[in-house]
Order: sequence, then C-alpha cells, then structure tokens
Amino acid sequence: MFNPFDFAEHPGRAYLIATLLPLVPVILLLIAATARNMARSRSHTDSFASRVYWLLGGDRPLKTGGYLSLVFLLASFGLSVWGLLNFFEESHTLHDQPKELSKRWAERGDWLRIGAAKGIRPAAALQTGYRIDPLSALMFTMVTGIGSLIFLFSLGYMNEETEETVEDHAAHTTRRGRFGRFYLYLSLFAFSMLNLLIADNLFQVFVGWELVGVCSFFLIGFYYERKSASTAANKAFIVNRIGDAGLLIGIAIAFATFGTLNFQDLAELIDGRQPSEMSHGLWILMGLGLFVGCVGKSAQVPLQTWLPDAMEGPTPVSALIHAATMVAAGVYLVGRCYPLFAPEVFLTIAYCGLITLILSASVALVMTDIKRVLAFSTCSQLGFMMLALGVGAWTAGLLHLLTHAFFKALLFLGAGSVIRGCHHEQDLRQMGGLRRKMPITAYAMLVGVLAISGIPFFSGWYSKDQILSSALGYSVAHNRHALLFFGPLIAAGMTAFYMFRLWFLAFTGPPRNAEVYRHARESPFTMVLPLIALALCSLGIAWGWPPWDAEASFLGHMLHEGEPLAARTFAHARESAEDHHLAAGGLALLAAVIGAAYSWSLYGRRAPTTAQLTEPTGVLAKRWYFDDVYDFVFLRGSLRLAALAAKADRSGPEQPRRYTLDGAMSGFAALAVFGGRQLRKIQTGSVRQYVLALVLTLIGLLGMLSAFAR
Repeated sequence: MFNPFDFAEHPGRAYLIATLLPLVPVILLLIAATARNMARSRSHTDSFASRVYWLLGGDRPLKTGGYLSLVFLLASFGLSVWGLLNFFEESHTLHDQPKELSKRWAERGDWLRIGAAKGIRPAAALQTGYRIDPLSALMFTMVTGIGSLIFLFSLGYMNEETEETVEDHAAHTTRRGRFGRFYLYLSLFAFSMLNLLIADNLFQVFVGWELVGVCSFFLIGFYYERKSASTAANKAFIVNRIGDAGLLIGIAIAFATFGTLNFQDLAELIDGRQPSEMSHGLWILMGLGLFVGCVGKSAQVPLQTWLPDAMEGPTPVSALIHAATMVAAGVYLVGRCYPLFAPEVFLTIAYCGLITLILSASVALVMTDIKRVLAFSTCSQLGFMMLALGVGAWTAGLLHLLTHAFFKALLFLGAGSVIRGCHHEQDLRQMGGLRRKMPITAYAMLVGVLAISGIPFFSGWYSKDQILSSALGYSVAHNRHALLFFGPLIAAGMTAFYMFRLWFLAFTGPPRNAEVYRHARESPFTMVLPLIALALCSLGIAWGWPPWDAEASFLGHMLHEGEPLAARTFAHARESAEDHHLAAGGLALLAAVIGAAYSWSLYGRRAPTTAQLTEPTGVLAKRWYFDDVYDFVFLRGSLRLAALAAKADRSGPEQPRRYTLDGAMSGFAALAVFGGRQLRKIQTGSVRQYVLALVLTLIGLLGMLSAFAR
C-alpha cells in the first residue's frame, strides 16, 4: 500500500507532500465561496450555509484565507528545506550508487496506457512521477521560500480587498473585496509551479505548464473591470499559447520516436549526441519545438510582448511571476531538457537570449513607470540566462535564475511598497525624495539595485560574472560569435544605468510632486519584513569561500553537482572561459561602474532637468515597434480577412444579394422550392391518371429494353 509519509525508505515523498499542501487552502477557499453563495440564495437564516456564511464574515472578506495560504506554503517551505539538506547529504554518501539514490528520490507510475502491447514491447504509456536532483531541490526551496515572503507581503498590500466594498478609481466602479479569491489564485499558482518542478517527464511538465498559464491569466486580470487588465490577461494567455504549440510539437516528436517522455530515459537515449532513432533534421525540430515553448513562458524575442503588459495585475503577482514562477519555468525547462538539444539549437538559444537582453535593456532605459522598468529588466535578465545556457554555461545560467529570483522579488515588492505608500502612483517623474519618508524600502531596494547591477559581493555578481566569463570563452573558441560576449557586456552597463536611474528618481533629490510626497509613508510590518529578508538573501545567498572569488559560490557548487553530461560538449569553450575569467570579470565590473556613474551624473548628483523628465518618444518608447507590427499584421490582418468574409457572406446597399454567398445558398433553396411547386401540379388525386402514367412508363421501359437487346 502506498504510504506518502514513508520518508525513511522514500524521502523524496516529502516533496510530493510539499507540492500538494498549497492545494489545501484552494479547496477550503472554494468550499467557503460555495457556502457563501448558498447562504445568499437561502431565504431563511437558520441553515448550515447561513451559519458558515456568518462565520466567514458575511459580505466582508476576512484575512483567514490569506493566513491559511501562508501557513500551508510555509509548511511546504519547511519540507523543502528538510528535503534539500537530506538530499545533498545522501548524494554525497551514495555518490557511487546512483541507482540507490534514484530509488530513494524518484518514483513513477503509469497514468494512461495508449494502444496495446506488441510482442515483448509493452504498450506506450503516459506516466506521472517525481524526481529530485540538485536543480529541482534548489528550485523547489527557492519557489516556496520566495512565495512565502510574497504571501506575507500581500497581507498588507491587499488589505483593502478585505473591505465589504472597494472603490476602484481606475475603473470608476465600486465592487466587493476579493481577498479570498486572490489567495486562492496565488495558492493554485504555487501548486502548479511546484508540480512542474518535481515532474520527471514532459507530460507532467506540460500539465503544470498550462496550470501556470491559466493562473497567470486569473491574476494578471484580477482587476478585470479595468480594460487594460483584461486586455493584458488575454494577451499573456494568447501569446503563451503560441509558444505552447511549439512545445507540443517537441513533445509529440519525442513520444512518437522514443515511446517515452521521461527525462532520465530521454537523456540516456540522446545526451547531446544524435540518436539513431531520428534524423538530424528531426532532432533539431524536436529541440526547437521544446525551446519555442520556453520562449513564450520566459518572454524571449519575439514572444516577449506580453510580460510588460502583465504589470496590470497586483504588484505581488508581478513579483511572483517575474521571480519565482511563470517566467522561471521557461529557463528551468531549457536546463531540464539540456541533453535533448542539437548543437544548432544551442546556438539558437544563445542568439535568442542575446537579442532579448539587448532590446529589453534598451527599452528599460526610457521607461518612466516603476513596474515597467522592472518588467523589461526581467526580460533582459532572462536573456542573460538563455545566452548562458546556449554557450554551455549550464551552472552559470541556472545560478543566475536563482539569484535573480531573490533580488527581482525584492525590487518588485519594494516597488509595491512605494506604490502603496504613494497612493498607487507609479510614475517615477512624480516621485523624488522618498528616502526620507520610506527609509527601509529605499535601502532594501538599493541592495536589489546593487545585486542586479553585478556589484561584487552581492548575489548577482557571482552569477553574472560566470555568465560573462563563459560568453567570452565561447567567443574566443568560436571567433565568429564575438557578439555573444560584447552584447551582454554592453547590456551589463545598461542594466546598472537604468536601475540606478530608477532608484535616484524615486528616492533622492527634492520631491517633484508635493501631494505624493505629503501622503507618502513607510509600509506596515507585514510588508517591510519580506523586504528585509529578501535584501539579506540578495546580498549573501550566493556567497562562498573566499567570498571575493565568483566561482567559489556555494550555491553554484550545489548546482554544478546536477550538471548534465551534455554540457561537457562545450569543453573547449569552458577551458577558454577559465583562462579569460579575470578579463571578463574586470570588463563586466567596469561596464557596471560606468553605467552607475553615468546614471548618478544625470539623476543623482543634481535634480533631473525638465527635458530628462519629459515623456519619451521614438523607437525605444514604442518598444522597438513589436506591438505595432503584431497589431498591423496579425490583429488588423485578421480583422480585414473577417471583413472580406463578411462581405462575401452578406449583401449590402452597394452589393446585390444574388452576388453574395448568402444569396447563392438562398438560390439553391429557391430552386428546390420551385421544383416542388412544379411537381405539385401533376399530383391531381385522380387514380385513372396515375394508372395511365404507370402504364406509359412501363411501355417506355419495355421499349428501351428491347432496343438494347438488339
């Protein structure tokens, strides 16, 4: 009998329990919502539903759902920490016994059999299971830890949703509070991401993949009364479906060729070399299909347009999407599918990341909305991760995924603290001097700015230094691809510039809007505590010994233990990276310092000028015209085709009805009616006429037969 709590023989089941825990508040909140709806529909007040309705606070949402969700996610975090410590202890103990380690930390079973067995070959099956390795263990702990802090922050940020009625000034409407619904979506989001992380096969990943997508749709469109929010939710959902089509193609090719979707089985069959079961072209197509799905989820060019618009959701949602869940899923899947990619796919991944990090960083230079600066920053940093994975720096790319999660969550929650403290003002041009009113928020965000800029001893430096070193090593080993180093080097300088620009505009200098400054105040304890915790992690989460050696990161060493064999195909580039490590690190630091210094000279040393605060225009303000091109080609193109179809279908004042599709179909109907009327005339009801017609018909048939007989 299956015992989920048998941690002695199967300690990996702790992760299974931790994955299911966030579902408990989802179920309880759904039951509560059902009871509330039942109570409203009952005319009498002594029913069970009415009593539950009264316990839930009537029409006023209580914070119970939020605390419940937080407690269960904290329990998941506790189990993940226990599992992380035990896994790495056993991985060292059982280093020479991989099968025994796998037996204790991985299980799977058939979910659905397809077809029938053929001889000794069993029927194909879709499986479910879990597999814990260094990557999934670290990612699981990161998601539950950061998620718990975001859940705690939301208790304060979403406090107004506990009111019976909420005045939505942006939508000019009044509605009921949705505190319980918000935490229901957050908990379901957490479960979906955790299921994706522990999945040992592509089928189960796809289930979590789609659940993450639908949760993001609910949360981005949380304020659905606002047209901008509902439009952004639809845009995110539709753009990701484009990527998911590619993912399905890759999954279908893998299953049709190998009869399995299990990562371990596929890795043993491929692992960086062309499998005998498929042609080289099909191998490339499978890898590109899987990568296209990751392009959509991680907002890489050309499917990056949805992420900046996703800022329409509540700020804690933005933090969860950008740091711990949705966009992290794409980079994670590239790392998980690493053994399955052909060399051409790796090069595609690298250049896709390069283009994304340059274009997104350039747009962030001119953004004035505090959340949109961070949104384009996320696209750019994800580009760094993809580039690293494309040039063989598996550990560096995924280390940046982990470190980025902490300082990006810090920056988004800090932005949420600023927005709430300034009565929902998001325009950086209306801020200034907030350091005096919100010192904890200001200095916590400064830690995040230093980390993302790659300043030494902050977490981002350890991962970004390794990425630039790997990019330089690859460029030296392959001279034709020098852009793969100079591109991210320039982007590192731009990152420092726009992040310090954000901090200077928000927190330094004189107040630029007296009304905003007068109402500004520091956030409550439930919001400040997560900022402090994330600031500490953004500072020291990647430390190692000695701390001044970027390659000594303890977190990086833990990740390196799970590096796939396919990464060794880049051995020449990695040797070159080691030889040029100091040069790459020095150039990266120089670029960051120049970017920060230039930002200080424009926005920090003195108050920014009117010209610097004017509404940006040009190609950067238009986001390189991606949205305009998509609008013209796809949206308006579809509308034009629909208009032509409608014109062909319907008549109008300038088009006679008989020349339309509707007229043509009506013509067939009119012809049938006319034929029926003509046939009706010979139906006289006279038996003599019917007998005569029958006799004449018989004579005619006999005559025809006799003629043919001759």
